[in-house]
Amino acid sequence: MAIRKDGIKSSEKLLKAATKVFAEKGYQNTTVAEICKRAGSNIAAVNYHFGSKDELYATVWKRAFEEAMNVYPPDGGIPADAPAEQRLYALIHSHLHRVLDDGKLGCSGQILLREMADNTEDIQHIHRDVIAPLRERTREIIRELLGPSATEQSLSFCELSVVHQFIALGFRKSKGKLPPIFKNEQLTMELIDQMAEHITFFSLAGISAVRNDLESKACRK
Repeated sequence: MAIRKDGIKSSEKLLKAATKVFAEKGYQNTTVAEICKRAGSNIAAVNYHFGSKDELYATVWKRAFEEAMNVYPPDGGIPADAPAEQRLYALIHSHLHRVLDDGKLGCSGQILLREMADNTEDIQHIHRDVIAPLRERTREIIRELLGPSATEQSLSFCELSVVHQFIALGFRKSKGKLPPIFKNEQLTMELIDQMAEHITFFSLAGISAVRNDLESKACRK
């Protein structure tokens, strides 16, 4: 059966209103009543179009994530056959801008930051579905940099070491506790780019040291 145009319009109004309210207040402090009031809809419309507040939030969060990925794609425009070092920089640059740049992402960026600070248990399955490909991309790059002597443990340790450098900044930003150099009034694109370069340089040095250690151990066997 074809979906009526007025039904599509109603669901989009709810999504737009929900995006703004969730961005302002977060999941826990947002009520369906307030969303419906802003959308000019009745509460039954949420159940009709989305089933529940949880499913509405899941849809909003997934859209926010996809918008962030479109604005800052993980490949950063770098070809798939580029050296692993360049691909790692592109990935880190993309991640860092997604968690620190409010300007281009607006409400979507705020929703992602709020979720980073206070994970919503009811949408963990959505997290896994959309983040899994991004995580695998990261692991593929690190695996290549570690070389043939890489173990599953060394790969996982390096992944955590790289990723948590920008996750920590995103978490601190969501709590309003960025280090002095990252105060909002100073959070320019140039500074974010410089931080991306530093994290890449730091990560490559660490991964290289781990690779040398793995190869040294392999030679002694």
